[in-house]
Amino acid sequence: MRTHQFFSSGGIILMSLWCLAWEGYIAPLNPDGSWLILKCIPIILPLTGMLRNTLRAYQYAVLLVFPYFIEGVVRSYAEAGLFQLMAFGELVLSLLLFTFLLMSVRTIRTQGQ
Repeated sequence: MRTHQFFSSGGIILMSLWCLAWEGYIAPLNPDGSWLILKCIPIILPLTGMLRNTLRAYQYAVLLVFPYFIEGVVRSYAEAGLFQLMAFGELVLSLLLFTFLLMSVRTIRTQGQ
């Protein structure tokens, strides 16, 4: 497994687990649970393509990171306490994941030429 592939795949898995823990256990929006726990599913979809090292999967994942970044920005501004800390965590994770994904796309493109 290549370095860029390891960090990108690990970032996708970590982002999904972060969202699952946030909305499911640590700080759910409603005490009884909410449908926001389903937000961890779309980010994990390109993982199989990323493990196969296909360019399209990385490009798709780059587009999927933006809603998580936007949610992190909005909720870190609007929430308080533990919710705000979880939103900051999502914000940092989305920025790191975006950087890893862009480096992966660049690496795959230069190898393909």
